[in-house]
Amino acid sequence: MAQGGSCLGGSSGGRITLNQYLMQKASEFVIITGGSSGFGLELARRFALDGHPLLLAALPGQDLEQAAEELRQRHPGLPVHAFGVDLSKPEGPDALFAFTREQGLVIGGVVNNAGFGTWGFLPDIPQHSEEGMIGLNVLGLYRVTRLFLPDMVARGKGRIMHIASIAAFQPNPYMATYGATKAFVRSFSQALSRELVDRGSPVRIITVCPPASRTPFRDRAGMDRSALFAGWLSVDASLVADAAYRAWHKGQDLMIPGRLFRMLHVVTRLLPESLSIVVAQRTLRKGLHRA
Repeated sequence: MAQGGSCLGGSSGGRITLNQYLMQKASEFVIITGGSSGFGLELARRFALDGHPLLLAALPGQDLEQAAEELRQRHPGLPVHAFGVDLSKPEGPDALFAFTREQGLVIGGVVNNAGFGTWGFLPDIPQHSEEGMIGLNVLGLYRVTRLFLPDMVARGKGRIMHIASIAAFQPNPYMATYGATKAFVRSFSQALSRELVDRGSPVRIITVCPPASRTPFRDRAGMDRSALFAGWLSVDASLVADAAYRAWHKGQDLMIPGRLFRMLHVVTRLLPESLSIVVAQRTLRKGLHRA
């Protein structure tokens, strides 16, 4: 949250004055996909508290309307739009982009948070579920980025945050496809971030790789029995949102929320991949019903 000081990350050379920042955030919308629950809603609360106009994009339904209404009631006068859309469908990102054009919204930031996971032995998981996940986690994120990034580059300001996962750093038995989608997100995001820096653009791509978190993700993936969400292995969504919001203002390239998990990541990266895969396998198969 912007407090004190005369400069913040962004603009030319990565710095803008506080007055410039306050003027920008009052007129530029931040899109949060998957903004009706979990990380998305937690992040929306932080952006709203800081005075950012918001566009929540999520599946149509009561959760989306309730999330938008909550923010409007807590922050009277703050523009909050809700747009119901399925971003796993090829036409979804285009519909979102068209809505911003029709409403005349200037988009200063995008949080690509929408996504879900699957868990289990690959042949036991319905193929349509995994294809929907790939459509959302990979193609949906890619298309949203392709649609909104050019205007940011042309205007010389803007930020895009991609929510990946700590699972992005290695193969994950029993979450094979999910882990692969998040590996794409991390690789794509960090490569694109370097392209922007190389071009001298002040636009920033921020990649957040959270550990297992207590959000609706767990229930949708059917992982309520998984050891991954037991004890210290999981964190609250509020912790992830706090860390992600700080990373947003710093323009940080890569963020792993939680000091313990950052340290654990450093240690596991030193292990042979064959060993780290076995560790992941043993953790992820706990609680899984096996034939």
